[in-house]
Amino acid sequence: MKNTAIEKKKDAAALIRDHGLFWCLFLGMGIYYIWRMFSVPPWYDELYTYENFIDRGMIYSMIHWPLPNNHVFYSALSAVLNKLGNPYIGLRGVSFLASMGSLLLLYRILKKGISPRMAAAGTALFAAMYNVVQQAVQGRGYALSGFFLLAAVNCLYEICIPEKSAGVKEKRRFWYYAGFAACLTGGLYTIPSNLYWVVPVCMAGGLYLLFTGEYKKLFRLVIASAAAAIVTFGLYTIIWLAIGSNFLVKEETGAFYGMSHFQVLKTAPFAAFSRGMEAMLSDPNIQSIDRSRFNNEFTLYLGRVLNQVYPNGSHILPFLILFGLLLMLALILISCRRKEKSMFFLSLYVFVLMVMVPVFLVIQCVFPYLRVFTYMGSVLSMMFVLMPYALWAIVKPAADRLAQRRSFSLPAGFTAYGSLLAVAAAILLTVVYCRLPEYNAGYDSRDNHIYAALKQLDEKEVDTVLTGDVYARQNLYFHILRCRGKELVMDYEHPDYVLMDKIQTGPEGEELVWPYEMNTQNFPWEWIEGHMEVVFEDDAYIAYQVVE
Repeated sequence: MKNTAIEKKKDAAALIRDHGLFWCLFLGMGIYYIWRMFSVPPWYDELYTYENFIDRGMIYSMIHWPLPNNHVFYSALSAVLNKLGNPYIGLRGVSFLASMGSLLLLYRILKKGISPRMAAAGTALFAAMYNVVQQAVQGRGYALSGFFLLAAVNCLYEICIPEKSAGVKEKRRFWYYAGFAACLTGGLYTIPSNLYWVVPVCMAGGLYLLFTGEYKKLFRLVIASAAAAIVTFGLYTIIWLAIGSNFLVKEETGAFYGMSHFQVLKTAPFAAFSRGMEAMLSDPNIQSIDRSRFNNEFTLYLGRVLNQVYPNGSHILPFLILFGLLLMLALILISCRRKEKSMFFLSLYVFVLMVMVPVFLVIQCVFPYLRVFTYMGSVLSMMFVLMPYALWAIVKPAADRLAQRRSFSLPAGFTAYGSLLAVAAAILLTVVYCRLPEYNAGYDSRDNHIYAALKQLDEKEVDTVLTGDVYARQNLYFHILRCRGKELVMDYEHPDYVLMDKIQTGPEGEELVWPYEMNTQNFPWEWIEGHMEVVFEDDAYIAYQVVE
């Protein structure tokens, strides 16, 4: 009994020693993400997503796609959480859960090939990234996309390198294929541009199984990927039919003008399908740009992408990434030759996903939004912590030539103290970065100004309002109507409250430029100057409230 108690204490101590720092990081990031969820004001894309999709319900979100702003699966899942009654949870809850899950999944996959402490260091490097922090609890689908990638690679690992246990049955292996297909579908259904990682992750798995000669698994993986493509096509078909029929019934010169959506779908489903697909694919946000412009701006664009990873990342990350890719290639060759499956899988996965980003951009001739590549944060952090192992794999044969040892284990001193130093430094970096003003300033300063004005508003004292731009109107919808439960009616003549951008919104006689809906000169200035007083003013916005 005494020996058993001692063994349990030793096991508990080992668990704390190996995994304690990760759980400290996990808990700390959870608290930080919750703070961000409720403290950092939502920006335009979030507010647009909430008002136009999430707050209209799950079904509505799944059949409407007026703009790429609708990250369909994210909106549908968020609509479910929105039923809890808290708009912040409805808007950002899915991202919070996805971000916490990503920390767990990244730690899990890294532990397959490296020590728990180095895995924790990699997770901390991921958590410290600017784009990861900004998207962590944002009401958009980027954190969910990163979660699906990490879930997919975890499933793929179990497919390629199954657990050697008598208890692992064929049925369980089937669910890994099903899970992998579900992650691919979830990623594409959330954001179509997730094709940037869906194709490479399939390539990485296929190449691994091809190099290891496991052709049956390769065939099953192809079937799972094809199933994901079919299901994704089916889900987007629903959207194409819905938006296509909507266009057809509103086109006055068309044969379907004035008909109901149901009639169009019943009598001419292919017309609705093709019209909907054409509308989505012709959206200017997803079109290619001129090849000469692409060539001139390509390196500048990559620099902007890297600045989203760490502050001033474009200064050092290009050299670090190129060096890391060379090390990953060496690690692929060495681990393949030595049949070190875990290291071979991880290094191959990192190499393929890193290389395919510029390849896709060159082929498509596009510059996607910088936040599209948030998913690459987990891939970069994996590469950073694999680099010491790659270096040691290269130099160890010469160092151990006399002993004729061939292993990937780092020196005992490094393993014991170096890994502890690495994870401590990575966590410290996370703490330092997450305290930077630019990390906590929100995504768009304009919404911060509006939020500051509305924070001072006592909605019980006003019933009508006037705004001049889309940003202010959407902030009123979220912060006043949904969060405080007070609906303010728009009044263009005698409003109780006026919120105005201080910049002139358009000279007389010229057309308004988005996001402005009203010229400054067209506000009821006689009413404002005679019956209202300034209740808020900063360098961007001014608010007036009626004097009792």
